Amino acid sequence: MYAIGRRRSLTLLAIACLMSVLDLVGIAIIFPFLRVVTEPDFAEKILVHTGIGVWAPSLMHKQVVGILGVALVFFYTTKTSIQSFLLRIQSRLLAQFTANQTNDVVSRVLNARYAVFQQTPASEIAGTAYANTVHASLALAAIIQAVNEGLLLILMFLGFIFIQPMLAFGTSLLAILIILLLYQLVIRRSSKIGQEQTRLENIRYRLLFAIASAIRDIKIMGLDSLFDVRNRKVSNDYAEIAWRSSFNNALPRLLIEFIALLAIVGFSMFVIFFDISLNKAGPLLGLIAIATVRAVPSMSKLFNAISAFRSSRPAVISLMQLRTRLANEAVLRKDDTLHFQNVIELKNIGFRYGEKTVLENVCLQLRRGESIGIVGPSGSGKTTLLDLFTGLQQATAGQFACDGIRFDPFTSHSIQKLIGYVPQTITLLDETIAFNVSFEEQPDFERVQRALAMANLRGLISSLQDGIQTRVGENGLRLSGGQRQRIGIARALYRSPEILVFDEATSSLDTLSEKELSHEIEKLRGQISVVMVAHRLSTVMACDRIYVLSNGTIESSGTHSELLQISNTYKKLYANQHAMEN
Repeated sequence: MYAIGRRRSLTLLAIACLMSVLDLVGIAIIFPFLRVVTEPDFAEKILVHTGIGVWAPSLMHKQVVGILGVALVFFYTTKTSIQSFLLRIQSRLLAQFTANQTNDVVSRVLNARYAVFQQTPASEIAGTAYANTVHASLALAAIIQAVNEGLLLILMFLGFIFIQPMLAFGTSLLAILIILLLYQLVIRRSSKIGQEQTRLENIRYRLLFAIASAIRDIKIMGLDSLFDVRNRKVSNDYAEIAWRSSFNNALPRLLIEFIALLAIVGFSMFVIFFDISLNKAGPLLGLIAIATVRAVPSMSKLFNAISAFRSSRPAVISLMQLRTRLANEAVLRKDDTLHFQNVIELKNIGFRYGEKTVLENVCLQLRRGESIGIVGPSGSGKTTLLDLFTGLQQATAGQFACDGIRFDPFTSHSIQKLIGYVPQTITLLDETIAFNVSFEEQPDFERVQRALAMANLRGLISSLQDGIQTRVGENGLRLSGGQRQRIGIARALYRSPEILVFDEATSSLDTLSEKELSHEIEKLRGQISVVMVAHRLSTVMACDRIYVLSNGTIESSGTHSELLQISNTYKKLYANQHAMEN
């Protein structure tokens, strides 16, 4: 019962034990009542032992049965009310357990190193975070049910020993037979079925994630039938294992009921053939019948719980492994603040990925209010440098300083408080424009309007019937590429950043849209410090200073005109772009 808490675990166990005791008492009082009904002499003994006969000596047998019957109904009414209340508490705790599991995994995901997401598919993390937490809840519910039903069966067995030792002996032999039979037929298969079910659930989730992510490409390239066939195969495989799991869980009840029926018939025939008095055998038969009515479902539920736990166990193990991995990859960030007044410096920054050196001795400066560009051929380390600056990755060498004060972007929230980030691909949710700009349920609408105006989206907003409350569709399907990028800029500006970072933000736009967007960015010069990582030189030509990366090092830096004179790499990039435009 990991991650549920000691107090809640004890509460669930206490509820299970109390429910079992109430069930046992409910069964136990039936036997004396049946004896009172069938044996008038026993009714008189009850009156004498309880003292009722002293103050009501004239009670007839029928009256005693009626009084005890009313008392029995009252007890069962009280018992049902108490158990309903306990069941409600138990259900709420189990539901909260599921929510806590999901919340815990998502929190760990958000606090984990960015490298985790480079090494693990997002679909796998999402599938484990949601599907496997449900299995964890099912496993916990199975444990609680196993404790409840197992304890009830043990208490019933102890009661049988006290009332009828021979019956207890026969029952124990029957129980051993059932356990051995079910272990061979059901329980051993549960783990294998659970492993296969977990594997197929992950495949289904990854496939649906892929279809949703690539639906545009699938339709354009006519791959509908290919993915349809693949999905049908996975679904059919899952259906096959699902019916096996359902059958495996239902089989114990059928076998237990069959064996219990044989036992009742056998005992009844024993009573008839050996001429045992019905007055003696009647209550015992009643006890067996009542115990069977309650014990058979209990044994069935017990084995279902064991089977369900073993089926869910592989998913729970997978969830625990993910939790452990995320815990080991957690980043504890200090909630400190930087005061950016003059300059941020990167001094001799280096980064190694395994044995490979990606960046080495990188030095650059960003002064307040200026714009800098970072360019270079593919694989030169531009994205990695930006990851280090924004705190996604941790530098393996060098240091960062703000106005002479050292800081580490990877272990501090300070740099994130300064930055507004505009990526190459803007992620838009199927929500309103206001939400996509602010990512807040209750945004500051004045700030939203100001950010949209700075991103030159006033014309778009005024043309929409619902204005900033217009839903944009999944990933902004109802918007053009330029409009999506501008919403990305507005999102970055909403936080009133001191540094605006553009990560290849115009590379997916056509030339006209790029020029328009570059013009909007140019308006921000002097108001906000700008860092532009770009593939197209036209995006950074107006920057105050441009850094040229080559093979993980800064080859040169300067203005556009200066670099055309001193940097061979920059001249090649410029020539290639000029040739492509012509």
